[in-house]
Amino acid sequence: MTMTLNSVLRKTILILALGALVKQATADPADAVTLAEVRSRIQQATAGFRDLRMDVEIAFANQRELAVIGRDYGRAYEFKNSQLVFKNPDKFKMTARAGLVNVTYIVTGDIKRVKAGLIKKTDDIGDEPHKKQNALDVGLVTGSLWQFFNVEGVRTETLDGVPCYVLTLSLANSPQKKQYIWVDTKDLRLLRREKREADGSLRVRYVYSKHRNVNGIWVPGEQRVFNGNGRLGGTSVYSNIRINSGVSDNEFR
Repeated sequence: MTMTLNSVLRKTILILALGALVKQATADPADAVTLAEVRSRIQQATAGFRDLRMDVEIAFANQRELAVIGRDYGRAYEFKNSQLVFKNPDKFKMTARAGLVNVTYIVTGDIKRVKAGLIKKTDDIGDEPHKKQNALDVGLVTGSLWQFFNVEGVRTETLDGVPCYVLTLSLANSPQKKQYIWVDTKDLRLLRREKREADGSLRVRYVYSKHRNVNGIWVPGEQRVFNGNGRLGGTSVYSNIRINSGVSDNEFR
């Protein structure tokens, strides 16, 4: 029996498809990136990072959209300009002015302090790891990531044409609420961070752009925050960025 052209084409397509499946099934596991490899790369690239200073300008804020993320989420966006200081791995300080009043927000390990004029408040956040500060909160991925999060896995995908590692994170007190970060595979720049609820729904998305290399560390120049509806809540612009300028622990007292 003579085969028709269509039947030959169908058979050829079937053979090619089966070959692709076999190749996929027998692929060398070494070709896939491992979490250990990604961790080693991040640790080596950021081993020298000690501290960061930068000025923050709120270029855009929509309090209605920010309130979708959390009732008090928009407070930080009420300050048009502020100064941020971070010392690796967990010392964070933000200073700003509200009219004639100086406002200072400090987190050092398990302690959070807020000062506004004559008002001073101190809280123990040891049992609330989601309130602690780490390098992710200033747009950096460093080796300390494994100190603050359970890093559960990694996959690779393309984000806006950029090959990325996508790491799955969770906190000890809420393992069902996952976080995801997209890290450029070439320069290890943080490009996106998402926080999700226990049911998988999006709570907040941070998008980082306009990166610059400062003293060997890639730092974003802009952060945009989107709520669970995908709507832009605020845009922060970072400038006067200094890496390893010698931040003293006294600054966080």
